[in-house]
Amino acid sequence: DWLFTTPLLLLDIGLLAGASNRDILTLVGLDAFMIATGLGATLMKIPVARFAFWTISTIAMLVLLYYLVAVFGDAVSGSDPDTVSTFNALRNIILVTWLIYPVAWLVGTEGLNLINLYGETLLFMVLDITAKIGFG
Repeated sequence: DWLFTTPLLLLDIGLLAGASNRDILTLVGLDAFMIATGLGATLMKIPVARFAFWTISTIAMLVLLYYLVAVFGDAVSGSDPDTVSTFNALRNIILVTWLIYPVAWLVGTEGLNLINLYGETLLFMVLDITAKIGFG
């Protein structure tokens, strides 16, 4: 569902910011790449490959978040105070929740197995609810 929901979140915040279509498509493309490489990390059987894909996915996410802050932040800067305030609140929800996802993967059963499957499932459920419903 991430390949469907997260591009919609980014489209929504991009339109709110008044970002160009090119910038929105760039961010959505980065998002799709991040999700695909994250899926690769989960599907890999060889630990080195698993963590390599996780690293690539995490780097893509950091670039995406930087782009969200820098480019979309610049696009919204000339907007009215209510729009800027709403953008900042939504951007911060994305920043905080999305930064937790790679950590959750890392400590979960797919990564270092520091928490069991039930704890990992609960963590991802809370993250999804916060990131998606909280954004909405």
